[in-house]
Amino acid sequence: MFNNNESQNKIPKTIYDHEYEISVRCKAIVNTGLITNYFINIEGCKGGITVLLDKNGNSMLSQIKL
Repeated sequence: MFNNNESQNKIPKTIYDHEYEISVRCKAIVNTGLITNYFINIEGCKGGITVLLDKNGNSMLSQIKL
């Protein structure tokens, strides 16, 4: 899914924004094809992936600073 070669990592894209860094070990992933944001827990062996939703239940579109 992820490679060291940036040209092969078009979808999904990992967002590193230390200004809004979260205290747990997680990554925000943006699927550029669908413009949907995901939140991935990378701490421990029971990580998970969650689609980020707004208060109305719609997927968050680019609310993470790119």
